[in-house]
Amino acid sequence: MTRTRCNADATCAVVSGLLSLAWSLPAVAEEEDLQTKLANPVADLISVPFQFTTTPKSGPLEKPQHTLNIQPVYPTTLGDIRLIHRVILPVLSNPAVVPGQDRENGIGDIVYEAFFSPAAASKTIWAVGPIVQLRTATDPRLGSGKWAAGPAALALVQPSPWSVGALVTQLWSFAGDENRASVNQTQIQPLLSYKLGPEHSIAYTGTITANWNEDRSSQRWTVPLGITYSMLTKPAGFVPVNYIFGGGYNVIRPDNTGGWFLRFQINFVLAK
Repeated sequence: MTRTRCNADATCAVVSGLLSLAWSLPAVAEEEDLQTKLANPVADLISVPFQFTTTPKSGPLEKPQHTLNIQPVYPTTLGDIRLIHRVILPVLSNPAVVPGQDRENGIGDIVYEAFFSPAAASKTIWAVGPIVQLRTATDPRLGSGKWAAGPAALALVQPSPWSVGALVTQLWSFAGDENRASVNQTQIQPLLSYKLGPEHSIAYTGTITANWNEDRSSQRWTVPLGITYSMLTKPAGFVPVNYIFGGGYNVIRPDNTGGWFLRFQINFVLAK
């Protein structure tokens, strides 16, 4: 009980701090094509997305699993190169895996990505860099127990009103708990969206995952098929806020991985 309360307090402190930052910074100047920039993960744009995903039937007991990913993005410029810092801080609520076991709430393994991309405008947007997974989980059930690292790459084209591309990462573990399974995982995030107007768009949602340590092909892949609707708002006296609603289904998935999932995201866009 004490551990869960401490985890909740820490999570609230992180969320409160990021929201305070949003209130304190000036709003992004009016832009004709902000929705297009939001579809580009390596755009020259500071943003703080809060992405909540719930999977109603997850694990062997088919109980709900909840994930809140806090994903701040901060770009900097180094001469002709743009360096985009991306952090994924997962706040997890994982269900019991055996009868009588309690639900586990806390922070999972934090991921940091650094993308190097040309600062000059181009028809094809590309970026490469390292990805590092930190061993930060507050409980063994919430993380891999490993430190891991690898490459990340992104390619994107945006012929209006489309944005089409992919973000690919590969992680290999290099340290951590010797009693835990090693990490050898590829993630492919399709980037596919259609802009309905300056403030509205629809997009694919989901990340294809391959666990290369799994010998059985039926247990190796997770392939989601999902869709979201996005609405960009500009509240008076506040920063632009992008709301995203949607869901999907894992058409290919390992045993004990949930099928249907629902997703809600709120994205604060800050001045650079």
